[in-house]
Amino acid sequence: MTIVEMLRKNAAGFPCKAAVRQESRTVSYEELLYRSEGLAAALVGAGVKKGDRIGVLLPKSPEIFISFLGIAIAGGVYVPLDPTPPRTNLKYVLDLTSPAALIVHSELYPALSGIEFPCDRIVVVGEKPSLQCFGWDEITSRNRALAPCGVEFPQSLDSDVFYLNFTSGTTGTPKGAVTTHSNVYWNTISAVETLGLVHDDVHLCMFPVFVHPHELFARSLYLGGTAVLVDSIYPKTVAKAVSDYKVTAMMAVAAIYDAFTRQHETSPLDFGALRIPESGGSFAGAPLVQKFEDQFGTPIYPVWGSTETAGIALATPPGKGAYRPDSMGKPCRYYEVEIVDEDGAPALPGVTGEMVVKGPAVCGSYYKNAEESKLHMLDGWFATGDLAMKDAEGFFYFIDRKTRMMKVAGMKVFPSEIEKAIQKHPKVREVAVSKIYDRVHGEMPRAYIVLEDDSSIDKNEIRKHCEDMIAGYKIPRSIKVVDSLPKTPGGKINYSQLELLD
Repeated sequence: MTIVEMLRKNAAGFPCKAAVRQESRTVSYEELLYRSEGLAAALVGAGVKKGDRIGVLLPKSPEIFISFLGIAIAGGVYVPLDPTPPRTNLKYVLDLTSPAALIVHSELYPALSGIEFPCDRIVVVGEKPSLQCFGWDEITSRNRALAPCGVEFPQSLDSDVFYLNFTSGTTGTPKGAVTTHSNVYWNTISAVETLGLVHDDVHLCMFPVFVHPHELFARSLYLGGTAVLVDSIYPKTVAKAVSDYKVTAMMAVAAIYDAFTRQHETSPLDFGALRIPESGGSFAGAPLVQKFEDQFGTPIYPVWGSTETAGIALATPPGKGAYRPDSMGKPCRYYEVEIVDEDGAPALPGVTGEMVVKGPAVCGSYYKNAEESKLHMLDGWFATGDLAMKDAEGFFYFIDRKTRMMKVAGMKVFPSEIEKAIQKHPKVREVAVSKIYDRVHGEMPRAYIVLEDDSSIDKNEIRKHCEDMIAGYKIPRSIKVVDSLPKTPGGKINYSQLELLD
Protein backbone atom coordinates (compact mmCIF):
# COMPACT_ATOMS: atom_id res chain seq x y z
CA MET A 1 0.00 0.00 0.00
CA THR A 2 1.32 3.44 -0.95
CA ILE A 3 0.91 6.54 1.19
CA VAL A 4 -1.31 7.93 -1.59
CA GLU A 5 -3.68 4.98 -1.11
CA MET A 6 -3.59 5.52 2.67
CA LEU A 7 -4.60 9.15 2.23
CA ARG A 8 -7.44 8.47 -0.20
CA LYS A 9 -8.79 5.64 1.95
CA ASN A 10 -8.99 7.88 5.03
CA ALA A 11 -10.37 10.86 3.12
CA ALA A 12 -13.20 8.62 1.96
CA GLY A 13 -13.74 6.87 5.30
CA PHE A 14 -13.16 9.74 7.75
CA PRO A 15 -13.40 12.97 5.73
CA CYS A 16 -14.08 15.25 8.71
CA LYS A 17 -11.64 13.65 11.15
CA ALA A 18 -8.60 15.71 12.17
CA ALA A 19 -5.57 14.42 10.28
CA VAL A 20 -3.18 17.10 11.54
CA ARG A 21 -3.38 19.51 14.48
CA GLN A 22 -1.03 22.32 15.41
CA GLU A 23 -2.02 24.99 17.92
CA SER A 24 -5.19 26.58 16.51
CA ARG A 25 -4.95 24.83 13.13
CA THR A 26 -6.74 21.62 12.24
CA VAL A 27 -6.58 19.94 8.84
CA SER A 28 -9.15 17.23 8.15
CA TYR A 29 -8.45 14.21 5.96
CA GLU A 30 -10.76 15.70 3.33
CA GLU A 31 -8.82 18.98 3.26
CA LEU A 32 -5.49 17.14 3.35
CA LEU A 33 -6.44 15.24 0.18
CA TYR A 34 -7.90 18.33 -1.48
CA ARG A 35 -4.80 20.45 -0.92
CA SER A 36 -2.36 17.64 -1.67
CA GLU A 37 -4.02 17.03 -5.03
CA GLY A 38 -4.02 20.78 -5.69
CA LEU A 39 -0.25 20.87 -5.16
CA ALA A 40 0.21 17.74 -7.26
CA ALA A 41 -1.80 19.23 -10.12
CA ALA A 42 0.32 22.39 -10.04
CA LEU A 43 3.57 20.38 -10.08
CA VAL A 44 2.48 18.13 -12.94
CA GLY A 45 1.08 21.13 -14.82
CA ALA A 46 4.44 22.89 -14.42
CA GLY A 47 6.22 19.97 -16.07
CA VAL A 48 7.32 17.85 -13.10
CA LYS A 49 7.69 14.24 -14.24
CA LYS A 50 7.57 10.98 -12.35
CA GLY A 51 10.86 10.45 -10.55
CA ASP A 52 11.81 14.15 -10.46
CA ARG A 53 13.20 15.29 -7.13
CA ILE A 54 11.38 18.07 -5.26
CA GLY A 55 13.29 19.92 -2.53
CA VAL A 56 11.30 20.96 0.55
CA LEU A 57 12.47 23.64 3.00
CA LEU A 58 9.65 24.19 5.48
CA PRO A 59 9.20 24.46 9.25
CA LYS A 60 7.16 21.83 11.07
CA SER A 61 3.62 22.61 9.98
CA PRO A 62 0.66 21.08 8.10
CA GLU A 63 2.33 22.28 4.89
CA ILE A 64 4.90 19.53 5.40
CA PHE A 65 2.16 16.89 5.25
CA ILE A 66 0.59 18.45 2.18
CA SER A 67 3.97 18.72 0.44
CA PHE A 68 4.94 15.13 1.21
CA LEU A 69 1.64 13.75 -0.03
CA GLY A 70 1.27 16.15 -2.96
CA ILE A 71 4.74 15.26 -4.24
CA ALA A 72 3.89 11.56 -3.95
CA ILE A 73 0.62 12.03 -5.86
CA ALA A 74 2.55 13.87 -8.60
CA GLY A 75 5.00 10.95 -8.79
CA GLY A 76 7.90 13.06 -7.54
CA VAL A 77 10.60 12.24 -4.99
CA TYR A 78 10.50 14.24 -1.77
CA VAL A 79 13.89 15.68 -0.74
CA PRO A 80 13.96 17.19 2.79
CA LEU A 81 16.28 20.17 3.10
CA ASP A 82 18.01 21.06 6.36
CA PRO A 83 18.41 24.82 6.98
CA THR A 84 20.52 24.38 10.14
CA PRO A 85 24.27 24.97 10.04
CA PRO A 86 26.52 24.05 8.39
CA ARG A 87 25.04 25.38 5.15
CA THR A 88 27.45 23.14 3.27
CA ASN A 89 25.06 20.25 3.95
CA LEU A 90 22.18 22.14 2.33
CA LYS A 91 24.28 22.96 -0.72
CA TYR A 92 25.54 19.39 -0.92
CA VAL A 93 22.01 17.94 -0.98
CA LEU A 94 20.84 20.44 -3.60
CA ASP A 95 23.86 19.72 -5.81
CA LEU A 96 23.43 15.96 -5.37
CA THR A 97 19.71 15.77 -6.12
CA SER A 98 19.26 18.57 -8.71
CA PRO A 99 15.60 19.18 -7.76
CA ALA A 100 13.10 20.00 -10.49
CA ALA A 101 11.19 22.26 -8.08
CA LEU A 102 11.47 23.70 -4.58
CA ILE A 103 8.85 24.27 -1.89
CA VAL A 104 10.12 26.88 0.56
CA HIS A 105 8.75 28.90 3.45
CA SER A 106 9.36 32.63 3.06
CA GLU A 107 11.08 32.77 6.46
CA LEU A 108 13.56 30.09 5.40
CA TYR A 109 14.09 31.42 1.87
CA PRO A 110 17.20 33.40 2.94
CA ALA A 111 18.94 30.07 3.71
CA LEU A 112 19.16 29.61 -0.07
CA SER A 113 20.98 32.91 -0.53
CA GLY A 114 24.20 32.45 -2.48
CA ILE A 115 23.40 28.83 -3.35
CA GLU A 116 22.84 28.05 -7.01
CA PHE A 117 20.13 25.53 -7.78
CA PRO A 118 19.07 24.27 -11.18
CA CYS A 119 15.35 25.06 -11.17
CA ASP A 120 13.02 28.04 -11.47
CA ARG A 121 9.89 26.29 -10.21
CA ILE A 122 9.70 27.63 -6.65
CA VAL A 123 6.58 27.41 -4.49
CA VAL A 124 6.65 29.77 -1.51
CA VAL A 125 4.60 29.44 1.66
CA GLY A 126 4.01 32.95 2.98
CA GLU A 127 4.99 36.18 1.28
CA LYS A 128 6.55 35.61 -2.14
CA PRO A 129 10.05 37.11 -2.53
CA SER A 130 9.55 37.58 -6.28
CA LEU A 131 6.84 37.45 -8.94
CA GLN A 132 8.53 34.42 -10.50
CA CYS A 133 7.58 32.27 -7.49
CA PHE A 134 4.31 30.37 -7.16
CA GLY A 135 2.08 31.19 -4.18
CA TRP A 136 1.25 28.27 -1.90
CA ASP A 137 -2.34 29.19 -1.06
CA GLU A 138 -3.21 29.74 -4.70
CA ILE A 139 -1.99 26.43 -6.01
CA THR A 140 -3.00 24.17 -3.10
CA SER A 141 -6.57 25.50 -3.10
CA ARG A 142 -7.06 24.39 -6.70
CA ASN A 143 -9.43 21.49 -7.04
CA ARG A 144 -8.18 18.72 -9.31
CA ALA A 145 -11.03 19.55 -11.70
CA LEU A 146 -9.49 23.02 -12.11
CA ALA A 147 -6.05 21.65 -12.95
CA PRO A 148 -4.55 22.53 -16.35
CA CYS A 149 -6.20 20.69 -19.21
CA GLY A 150 -4.81 17.21 -19.79
CA VAL A 151 -3.09 16.83 -16.40
CA GLU A 152 -3.30 13.30 -15.07
CA PHE A 153 -1.53 11.98 -12.01
CA PRO A 154 0.81 9.03 -12.57
CA GLN A 155 -0.02 5.73 -10.92
CA SER A 156 1.78 5.19 -7.62
CA LEU A 157 3.39 1.77 -7.25
CA ASP A 158 4.63 0.13 -4.07
CA SER A 159 8.10 -0.12 -5.62
CA ASP A 160 8.28 3.58 -6.52
CA VAL A 161 10.98 5.67 -4.87
CA PHE A 162 9.10 8.57 -3.31
CA TYR A 163 11.62 10.18 -1.05
CA LEU A 164 15.27 10.36 -0.08
CA ASN A 165 15.70 9.92 3.67
CA PHE A 166 18.94 11.71 4.53
CA THR A 167 21.20 10.84 7.44
CA SER A 168 21.82 13.70 9.83
CA GLY A 169 25.33 14.46 8.59
CA THR A 170 26.60 15.14 12.13
CA THR A 171 29.49 12.69 11.67
CA GLY A 172 30.10 13.13 7.94
CA THR A 173 28.48 14.00 4.63
CA PRO A 174 24.71 13.31 4.60
CA LYS A 175 23.68 10.17 2.72
CA GLY A 176 20.28 9.83 1.06
CA ALA A 177 18.68 6.44 1.71
CA VAL A 178 16.55 5.60 -1.34
CA THR A 179 13.11 4.98 0.17
CA THR A 180 10.10 3.37 -1.52
CA HIS A 181 6.42 3.32 -0.63
CA SER A 182 6.94 -0.34 0.27
CA ASN A 183 9.75 0.48 2.71
CA VAL A 184 7.54 2.95 4.59
CA TYR A 185 4.51 0.64 4.50
CA TRP A 186 6.37 -2.29 6.04
CA ASN A 187 7.98 -0.14 8.71
CA THR A 188 4.62 1.39 9.54
CA ILE A 189 2.71 -1.86 9.93
CA SER A 190 5.67 -3.28 11.83
CA ALA A 191 5.44 -0.45 14.38
CA VAL A 192 1.64 -0.62 14.50
CA GLU A 193 1.61 -4.36 15.19
CA THR A 194 4.62 -4.40 17.54
CA LEU A 195 3.42 -1.49 19.69
CA GLY A 196 -0.31 -2.17 19.45
CA LEU A 197 -1.21 1.19 17.90
CA VAL A 198 -4.89 1.76 17.01
CA HIS A 199 -7.16 4.01 14.96
CA ASP A 200 -8.00 6.32 17.86
CA ASP A 201 -4.38 7.04 18.80
CA VAL A 202 -3.20 10.65 18.86
CA HIS A 203 0.46 10.82 17.79
CA LEU A 204 2.83 13.58 18.90
CA CYS A 205 5.36 14.18 16.13
CA MET A 206 8.76 15.07 17.62
CA PHE A 207 11.03 14.45 14.64
CA PRO A 208 12.57 17.43 12.86
CA VAL A 209 10.98 17.76 9.43
CA PHE A 210 14.24 17.02 7.62
CA VAL A 211 14.92 13.79 9.57
CA HIS A 212 12.58 10.84 8.98
CA PRO A 213 9.86 13.17 7.65
CA HIS A 214 7.55 10.22 6.90
CA GLU A 215 7.55 9.26 10.58
CA LEU A 216 5.89 12.57 11.33
CA PHE A 217 2.67 11.06 10.10
CA ALA A 218 2.96 7.59 8.48
CA ARG A 219 1.54 5.71 11.45
CA SER A 220 -1.41 8.04 11.94
CA LEU A 221 -2.01 8.14 8.17
CA TYR A 222 -2.10 4.35 7.97
CA LEU A 223 -4.48 4.07 10.94
CA GLY A 224 -6.65 7.08 10.18
CA GLY A 225 -5.47 8.68 13.41
CA THR A 226 -4.46 12.23 14.31
CA ALA A 227 -0.96 13.70 14.22
CA VAL A 228 -0.11 16.60 16.55
CA LEU A 229 2.76 18.90 15.59
CA VAL A 230 4.98 20.74 18.06
CA ASP A 231 7.84 22.71 16.53
CA SER A 232 9.89 22.67 19.73
CA ILE A 233 11.85 20.29 21.92
CA TYR A 234 11.47 22.52 24.97
CA PRO A 235 10.14 20.04 27.56
CA LYS A 236 7.46 22.35 29.00
CA THR A 237 6.07 23.05 25.53
CA VAL A 238 6.06 19.36 24.67
CA ALA A 239 4.45 18.44 27.99
CA LYS A 240 1.69 20.98 27.41
CA ALA A 241 0.95 19.47 24.00
CA VAL A 242 0.81 15.95 25.46
CA SER A 243 -1.70 17.16 28.04
CA ASP A 244 -3.79 19.52 25.87
CA TYR A 245 -4.21 17.16 22.93
CA LYS A 246 -4.55 13.97 25.01
CA VAL A 247 -1.61 12.43 23.19
CA THR A 248 -1.53 8.63 23.39
CA ALA A 249 1.68 7.85 21.46
CA MET A 250 4.96 9.70 21.06
CA MET A 251 8.69 9.19 20.54
CA ALA A 252 11.39 11.33 22.12
CA VAL A 253 14.97 11.12 23.33
CA ALA A 254 15.57 10.07 26.94
CA ALA A 255 16.43 13.63 27.99
CA ILE A 256 12.87 14.76 27.21
CA TYR A 257 11.35 12.05 29.41
CA ASP A 258 13.85 12.84 32.15
CA ALA A 259 12.76 16.50 32.01
CA PHE A 260 9.12 15.38 32.31
CA THR A 261 9.87 13.51 35.54
CA ARG A 262 11.63 16.55 37.00
CA GLN A 263 8.83 18.89 36.00
CA HIS A 264 6.21 16.54 37.43
CA GLU A 265 7.83 16.71 40.87
CA THR A 266 7.11 20.44 41.15
CA SER A 267 4.20 20.94 38.73
CA PRO A 268 2.20 17.70 38.23
CA LEU A 269 1.62 16.83 34.58
CA ASP A 270 -1.57 15.35 33.12
CA PHE A 271 -0.36 12.42 31.04
CA GLY A 272 -3.39 10.26 31.67
CA ALA A 273 -3.95 9.49 27.98
CA LEU A 274 -0.31 8.62 27.19
CA ARG A 275 0.14 4.86 26.75
CA ILE A 276 3.01 4.41 24.23
CA PRO A 277 6.00 6.65 25.07
CA GLU A 278 8.86 5.42 22.87
CA SER A 279 12.45 6.41 23.59
CA GLY A 280 14.91 6.36 20.70
CA GLY A 281 18.06 8.11 19.63
CA SER A 282 19.81 7.95 23.00
CA PHE A 283 20.17 5.63 25.97
CA ALA A 284 17.22 5.35 28.38
CA GLY A 285 18.50 3.75 31.58
CA ALA A 286 16.45 1.48 33.81
CA PRO A 287 16.14 4.09 36.64
CA LEU A 288 14.52 6.58 34.26
CA VAL A 289 12.17 3.94 32.83
CA GLN A 290 11.06 2.94 36.34
CA LYS A 291 10.71 6.53 37.57
CA PHE A 292 8.57 7.46 34.58
CA GLU A 293 6.30 4.47 35.19
CA ASP A 294 6.01 5.30 38.89
CA GLN A 295 4.95 8.86 38.10
CA PHE A 296 2.76 8.38 35.03
CA GLY A 297 1.57 4.78 35.18
CA THR A 298 3.22 3.66 31.96
CA PRO A 299 6.83 2.69 31.31
CA ILE A 300 9.02 4.18 28.61
CA TYR A 301 9.48 1.76 25.71
CA PRO A 302 13.08 1.84 24.40
CA VAL A 303 13.37 1.41 20.62
CA TRP A 304 16.10 1.50 18.00
CA GLY A 305 15.81 2.61 14.39
CA SER A 306 17.79 4.26 11.64
CA THR A 307 17.44 6.19 8.44
CA GLU A 308 18.25 3.07 6.42
CA THR A 309 15.68 0.88 8.19
CA ALA A 310 12.92 3.43 7.48
CA GLY A 311 12.20 3.70 11.19
CA ILE A 312 12.29 1.49 14.25
CA ALA A 313 13.55 -2.08 13.82
CA LEU A 314 13.93 -2.99 17.51
CA ALA A 315 11.38 -2.24 20.21
CA THR A 316 10.21 -3.13 23.68
CA PRO A 317 6.57 -4.06 23.12
CA PRO A 318 3.90 -3.22 25.68
CA GLY A 319 3.09 -5.98 28.11
CA LYS A 320 4.21 -7.34 31.42
CA GLY A 321 7.68 -8.90 31.36
CA ALA A 322 8.59 -7.48 27.94
CA TYR A 323 11.16 -5.00 29.26
CA ARG A 324 14.76 -5.83 30.06
CA PRO A 325 16.82 -3.14 31.85
CA ASP A 326 19.05 -1.17 29.48
CA SER A 327 17.87 -3.20 26.45
CA MET A 328 16.70 -1.83 23.10
CA GLY A 329 14.16 -4.64 22.94
CA LYS A 330 13.69 -7.36 20.35
CA PRO A 331 13.31 -7.22 16.55
CA CYS A 332 10.04 -5.70 15.40
CA ARG A 333 7.79 -7.76 13.19
CA TYR A 334 9.01 -8.17 9.60
CA TYR A 335 12.62 -7.36 10.59
CA GLU A 336 15.56 -9.73 11.06
CA VAL A 337 18.37 -8.48 13.31
CA GLU A 338 21.68 -10.24 13.95
CA ILE A 339 25.02 -9.58 15.63
CA VAL A 340 28.02 -10.54 13.50
CA ASP A 341 31.75 -10.70 14.15
CA GLU A 342 34.49 -9.09 12.07
CA ASP A 343 34.24 -11.93 9.52
CA GLY A 344 30.48 -11.53 9.15
CA ALA A 345 29.67 -14.74 11.05
CA PRO A 346 26.87 -14.75 13.66
CA ALA A 347 28.18 -13.90 17.12
CA LEU A 348 27.32 -15.98 20.16
CA PRO A 349 24.96 -14.56 22.81
CA GLY A 350 26.77 -12.13 25.07
CA VAL A 351 29.47 -11.36 22.48
CA THR A 352 29.78 -7.83 21.10
CA GLY A 353 29.66 -7.41 17.33
CA GLU A 354 28.15 -5.26 14.61
CA MET A 355 24.37 -5.20 14.35
CA VAL A 356 22.96 -5.97 10.89
CA VAL A 357 19.31 -5.65 9.85
CA LYS A 358 17.22 -7.18 7.07
CA GLY A 359 13.58 -6.89 6.00
CA PRO A 360 11.18 -5.36 3.45
CA ALA A 361 11.44 -1.94 5.15
CA VAL A 362 15.23 -1.78 4.79
CA CYS A 363 16.41 0.61 2.06
CA GLY A 364 18.49 -0.93 -0.71
CA SER A 365 20.96 1.85 -1.53
CA TYR A 366 22.14 5.40 -1.01
CA TYR A 367 21.34 7.91 -3.72
CA LYS A 368 24.27 8.30 -6.13
CA ASN A 369 26.66 6.75 -3.63
CA ALA A 370 27.71 3.32 -4.83
CA GLU A 371 30.71 3.17 -2.49
CA GLU A 372 28.71 3.62 0.72
CA SER A 373 25.94 1.39 -0.62
CA LYS A 374 28.40 -1.43 -1.21
CA LEU A 375 29.94 -0.91 2.22
CA HIS A 376 26.69 -0.98 4.20
CA MET A 377 24.06 -2.77 2.08
CA LEU A 378 24.87 -6.34 1.08
CA ASP A 379 22.46 -9.11 0.05
CA GLY A 380 19.52 -7.31 1.63
CA TRP A 381 21.33 -6.76 4.95
CA PHE A 382 22.11 -3.29 6.27
CA ALA A 383 25.34 -3.07 8.28
CA THR A 384 24.40 -0.44 10.86
CA GLY A 385 27.84 0.51 12.18
CA ASP A 386 26.42 0.01 15.68
CA LEU A 387 28.16 -2.36 18.06
CA ALA A 388 25.68 -4.35 20.11
CA MET A 389 25.15 -7.57 22.01
CA LYS A 390 22.27 -10.06 22.08
CA ASP A 391 21.46 -12.06 25.19
CA ALA A 392 20.23 -15.65 25.37
CA GLU A 393 16.58 -14.49 25.37
CA GLY A 394 16.99 -12.45 22.18
CA PHE A 395 17.10 -8.98 23.72
CA PHE A 396 19.55 -6.53 22.11
CA TYR A 397 21.84 -4.13 23.98
CA PHE A 398 23.57 -1.13 22.41
CA ILE A 399 27.31 -0.87 23.09
CA ASP A 400 28.49 2.04 20.91
CA ARG A 401 29.07 3.27 17.39
CA LYS A 402 32.03 1.58 15.69
CA THR A 403 33.43 5.00 14.83
CA ARG A 404 33.41 6.11 18.49
CA MET A 405 35.36 3.15 19.83
CA MET A 406 38.83 4.10 21.00
CA LYS A 407 42.00 2.24 21.89
CA VAL A 408 43.43 3.26 25.27
CA ALA A 409 46.87 1.71 25.83
CA GLY A 410 45.88 -0.92 23.29
CA MET A 411 42.58 -1.77 25.04
CA LYS A 412 39.13 -1.28 23.46
CA VAL A 413 37.08 1.41 25.19
CA PHE A 414 33.47 2.30 24.39
CA PRO A 415 32.49 5.86 25.35
CA SER A 416 28.87 4.86 26.01
CA GLU A 417 30.00 2.56 28.84
CA ILE A 418 31.75 5.50 30.49
CA GLU A 419 28.71 7.72 29.95
CA LYS A 420 26.41 5.20 31.62
CA ALA A 421 28.71 5.01 34.65
CA ILE A 422 29.04 8.78 35.08
CA GLN A 423 25.32 9.30 34.48
CA LYS A 424 24.58 7.33 37.67
CA HIS A 425 26.15 10.04 39.83
CA PRO A 426 23.28 11.94 41.49
CA LYS A 427 24.80 15.34 40.68
CA VAL A 428 25.12 14.62 36.94
CA ARG A 429 22.27 15.60 34.61
CA GLU A 430 23.93 14.83 31.28
CA VAL A 431 27.26 13.53 30.07
CA ALA A 432 29.00 13.00 26.75
CA VAL A 433 32.34 11.27 26.23
CA SER A 434 34.62 11.71 23.24
CA LYS A 435 38.17 10.75 22.40
CA ILE A 436 41.17 13.03 22.68
CA TYR A 437 44.77 12.32 21.72
CA ASP A 438 47.71 12.20 24.10
CA ARG A 439 51.31 11.95 22.85
CA VAL A 440 52.10 9.30 25.44
CA HIS A 441 48.90 7.29 25.80
CA GLY A 442 47.39 7.76 22.34
CA GLU A 443 43.58 7.90 22.46
CA MET A 444 42.00 8.83 25.79
CA PRO A 445 38.42 9.47 26.92
CA ARG A 446 37.28 12.98 27.80
CA ALA A 447 34.01 13.60 29.63
CA TYR A 448 31.83 16.68 29.24
CA ILE A 449 29.41 16.93 32.16
CA VAL A 450 26.29 19.00 32.80
CA LEU A 451 25.47 19.16 36.50
CA GLU A 452 22.12 19.31 38.22
CA ASP A 453 20.94 22.79 39.17
CA ASP A 454 22.87 24.37 42.06
CA SER A 455 25.35 21.48 42.15
CA SER A 456 29.11 21.53 42.21
CA ILE A 457 31.52 18.64 42.01
CA ASP A 458 35.19 17.83 42.27
CA LYS A 459 36.57 15.95 39.29
CA ASN A 460 38.18 13.43 41.61
CA GLU A 461 34.70 12.71 42.96
CA ILE A 462 33.64 11.67 39.46
CA ARG A 463 36.70 9.45 39.06
CA LYS A 464 36.10 7.84 42.45
CA HIS A 465 32.46 7.26 41.55
CA CYS A 466 33.54 5.35 38.41
CA GLU A 467 36.02 3.03 40.13
CA ASP A 468 33.44 0.42 41.14
CA MET A 469 31.79 0.32 37.71
CA ILE A 470 34.48 0.47 35.02
CA ALA A 471 38.13 -0.47 34.66
CA GLY A 472 40.73 2.10 35.67
CA TYR A 473 42.03 2.68 32.14
CA LYS A 474 38.50 3.67 31.07
CA ILE A 475 38.07 6.37 33.70
CA PRO A 476 38.49 9.81 32.08
CA ARG A 477 41.53 11.76 33.15
CA SER A 478 40.09 14.78 31.38
CA ILE A 479 36.75 16.04 32.70
CA LYS A 480 35.11 19.32 31.78
CA VAL A 481 31.98 20.70 33.42
CA VAL A 482 29.86 22.65 30.91
CA ASP A 483 26.55 24.51 30.98
CA SER A 484 24.99 22.44 28.20
CA LEU A 485 25.79 19.89 25.51
CA PRO A 486 25.40 20.56 21.78
CA LYS A 487 22.25 18.92 20.43
CA THR A 488 20.77 18.06 17.07
CA PRO A 489 17.33 19.52 16.27
CA GLY A 490 15.89 16.18 17.44
CA GLY A 491 17.50 16.50 20.86
CA LYS A 492 20.33 13.97 20.45
CA ILE A 493 23.84 14.88 21.54
CA ASN A 494 25.85 16.21 18.59
CA TYR A 495 29.22 14.59 19.25
CA SER A 496 30.85 16.28 16.28
CA GLN A 497 30.52 19.64 18.07
CA LEU A 498 31.85 18.65 21.48
CA GLU A 499 35.28 19.99 20.65
CA LEU A 500 33.74 23.47 20.39
CA LEU A 501 33.27 23.33 24.18
CA ASP A 502 37.04 23.27 24.77
